[in-house]
Amino acid sequence: MMVEDLINGEKVIVSALTGGVLIPDSFINKRQHMQALRADYDELNDFHRWRFTPTGSGDGVFAIQHVGTGRYIEPLRKAENSAVYENVRYQGPILMETGPLAEARNEWVIRPRGDYFQIALKDTRFVVGLTHPDHDDSWVTLMDDWTSVDRLWLIRDVP
Repeated sequence: MMVEDLINGEKVIVSALTGGVLIPDSFINKRQHMQALRADYDELNDFHRWRFTPTGSGDGVFAIQHVGTGRYIEPLRKAENSAVYENVRYQGPILMETGPLAEARNEWVIRPRGDYFQIALKDTRFVVGLTHPDHDDSWVTLMDDWTSVDRLWLIRDVP
């Protein structure tokens, strides 16, 4: 898949290392952490569906929105109704937040890396990666910007 194809339809995001599917922590519409969970699609209750929307900030820059809840992937906000961030740091949490807020940090640069993609928080040195790459299931946090299989993602059309 090419970066320009991301805007067409719903996508599934899968860890290149573990095969874990990027989903919220639980199957309800609330502010919650992200994880890469190894599970069959039938078990995911459609919580594995994402939509990529170009933000107008340049090529390959997208807001990533959860289809089921309408929430966006962002670093942890200080409060859900405020675009104030305190934990944009190494292993800083990534949550599904309401939005989009005017000053929200919900812009992600999608960088091709062979058959995979790196998902980088715009204007930072951080990418989406696995907190515990040695586990089959892992929390997903902000990681340093270097190419490693625990920081790469396969993005495909939802089966």
